[in-house]
Order: sequence, then C-alpha cells, then structure tokens
Amino acid sequence: MKKIFTSLIVVMVMLLPLTSGAKSLITEKDLGDVTAQEGVTINFDCFTMGAVSVNVASWGDSDGCASCGGLSTVGWIGASVTMSTNFIKLSGNMTVDVGTSGTRSALIIGLPTVNLAGSMTDIVMLASSAQLTGGTAKILGTSYMSGVSFNPSGYVAIYAH
Repeated sequence: MKKIFTSLIVVMVMLLPLTSGAKSLITEKDLGDVTAQEGVTINFDCFTMGAVSVNVASWGDSDGCASCGGLSTVGWIGASVTMSTNFIKLSGNMTVDVGTSGTRSALIIGLPTVNLAGSMTDIVMLASSAQLTGGTAKILGTSYMSGVSFNPSGYVAIYAH
C-alpha cells in the first residue's frame, strides 16, 4: 500500500512542471485583442404571466354635476378586472445590444412576441367612493373581452442626449 501511495506522489510531482507551464498572465493588450459575440439574448419561451386581476380601477369627479338635477356630490365610475389564467404570454427572444451610428451610441432592445389569449372580464360600477364600495355602489354592467391579439415588432433604442 505504501508503494502505491509513494508512486502516486512521485507521478504527481513529475506532472507539476507540465501543468504549471500553461499558466501565464494575460496583458492588457492581449485582453484587448480578444473578441467574442456581443449582445445578450433573453429567451421568454417558457414565460407566462398567469392570472391577472385588478381589485379596483376608478375615475371620479370631486364636485359632481351641479347642473344635472341635483347630482352635485362626488361620484366615481370604475371596474374590477379579472383576466383568465395565462392571459398574457411572452415568447421568443428579447435581444440587448449596443450600437453606434455617427456620434450616437445606443442600447438597443429587441422586443419578444406578446400574445394575449383567454378572456378578460370587467365589472363596471358607479359609487360615491373611489374604492367602489358602500351602500351607493351599484353595478352598471359587465364588460367581457376575448380573442385580442397583437404582435409588437421592432426595438427600443436608449441613448443619451
């Protein structure tokens, strides 16, 4: 056993000069000469927003409508919004790169694909409070939307001025 252990140590010591020769410092010039692919790609193929809901979104008038038959106190209209599971889905690649044209350099962000699928339901209400609650809150109706589709394309450029 001692002979095997001793042999392994001797072999490792003999290999040290071979492995240490591969290590050397890289100069600034050497590092400056290194090139590779620039930019970053962020893939969204497995990204889904899931169900989205907005408890209350409302718009109001602080003085009502004095010339509307006595409706002169504050009033609000708004909705609660519910979107089905996976309503918003991003897919494809978003690219991030830097480019220069003339004297302007810019960060360029290529957009991924955005898909809307499923449905969105809005319960529209009238009330005397921004939260659409209380005894005066009344449902005006329900808005339903499905089959919405859009495909943004192009890029966003960010630069100093």
